[in-house]
Amino acid sequence: MRIISSDEIDACLEDRAVLETLRRAFRSSTIVPDTTSLEIDRLDQLTGNLSVQPAWTDFAAQGDVSRGYIGCSLSLALPEQQGVASSLYVLFSGSTGQPIALLDGMRLDVWRSAGVHALAASYLSREDTSRLLVIGDDPRLPRVILAYACVRDFTSILFAGTSEEIRKRIASLPALANVQLGVTTEIYAAQEGADMICIAGPESETGNHHALTYLDPPVGCHVDVLDPSATLPTDLLQEARLFSSDLSFPPTTELEWAADLFELAQGNKAGRRYYGQRTLFLPGQRTGLADHTLAAHIFLRS
Repeated sequence: MRIISSDEIDACLEDRAVLETLRRAFRSSTIVPDTTSLEIDRLDQLTGNLSVQPAWTDFAAQGDVSRGYIGCSLSLALPEQQGVASSLYVLFSGSTGQPIALLDGMRLDVWRSAGVHALAASYLSREDTSRLLVIGDDPRLPRVILAYACVRDFTSILFAGTSEEIRKRIASLPALANVQLGVTTEIYAAQEGADMICIAGPESETGNHHALTYLDPPVGCHVDVLDPSATLPTDLLQEARLFSSDLSFPPTTELEWAADLFELAQGNKAGRRYYGQRTLFLPGQRTGLADHTLAAHIFLRS
C-alpha cells in the first residue's frame, strides 16, 4: 500500500486538472452513501466525533469490476484538538479489494474545498468577474484563490479581516503577480465595487462575523461562502439565487435552494440566469464524491 504525503499530493495536482476532474465526478454515477458520524465520549462531559464518508465506483452500471475504486474518508474531531480535525483517506482497488493508498486527508481537504468552490464559481459568477473581495480568515485561502483564478481573470483582490500571514502567502504566489492586492476595514464601501465576494470565516483578530450583519452585495455579484457557520443577512438569503454542492443533504432545509453541483454539471438546472442576478454558494456537508474522485486522481499520478 502506498502512503501519499501532503507534499506528494501538492506535487501531483494542478488547479485546472482538479477542477475538471471534479466536474466529471459530478456528472458520474459514483455511489455515495450517507455519512456516518459517531460520538466519542471524552472527559468533563465533552465529546469527539468520528466521521466516515465512503464512496465507490458504480461497478454494476459500468458492467466491469476490473477498473474503479472503493474509498473512505476518516475524519476525527476531538475537543483537545481545538477545532482542527485530523483525517485520512483510504483507497482500495475495485477489482481485488486490496488497500492501495493511504492519503493525507487534511491536505486532500484543502484541494477538494478549493476545487469545489472554484467549480461553483465557474457556473455562478459572471464571466467578466475581475474584482474579488475576501472577508475573514482561513488557512485554505491561498489554495482557494488560485483555484478561483483558473476560472476568472482577477485584476484586484481586496482583503478585510484576513491575517497578515495569509495575505503574505497569497502575495507571494507567482500566478497572482499581476493582480493588485489591497487591505480594507470598510467592508460596506468595498463590497460596492466587488464582482465576487468570498466569505472565508471570522475576522482574524476579532473572531466574529459581526461585519456580515448588513452585507449587501451589488447586483450581479456572486457570494462564495467557505465558512458554513457565517451568519448571513436574511435579505441576502431570500433575494439571491442559492446553490450548494449536494442537495440530497442540504446545508439547511429552511432556505429555498435553486440547484446543486450535480444538476449544474449535468446541465439539468441553470446557474446564473441573468447578468444582474445575485448568486450564493454554500457547500454541503457531504464530501464523499469529491474526496473519492481526487484520491483516485492522486493515486494515478503519484
